[in-house]
Amino acid sequence: MGLPEPDVAPVGAPNSPQPQPFTSDTGPAWYRLAVGTKAERRAASKGVSAYHEAQLAGLIEYITAAVDRYRAGEIDAYAVDETIHHYHQAARELWKFCWSGGGGTHIEMIAQLLDRMATDGETINWWERVAPRHRD
Repeated sequence: MGLPEPDVAPVGAPNSPQPQPFTSDTGPAWYRLAVGTKAERRAASKGVSAYHEAQLAGLIEYITAAVDRYRAGEIDAYAVDETIHHYHQAARELWKFCWSGGGGTHIEMIAQLLDRMATDGETINWWERVAPRHRD
């Protein structure tokens, strides 16, 4: 004795009904919800790019300050080197946040997140997100 046969073939089986997404002249509805128009994607990319550039400028200020302190004799070359290494780590984390998911929906998601953060007054301190190296 086996299990009774189902009245309807499972989805994916030969001759079974396949679910059909709602379609319009712009494509399947599920695709349109996930991916914005070309203009929306372009605007999202510009917004993420502007954020990335502004955050990089802020990170570069740490290097500028370290070089100024070195020139004033306040710190040694190793401290400047550590600052440059810290900058590299912070810049890498910033890049991963902005771009590592690729284009399309990732950029739109990041753009929406940045808009929400701006509305809520939240920021990410990329310098503090990475631990500095400590020399012995």
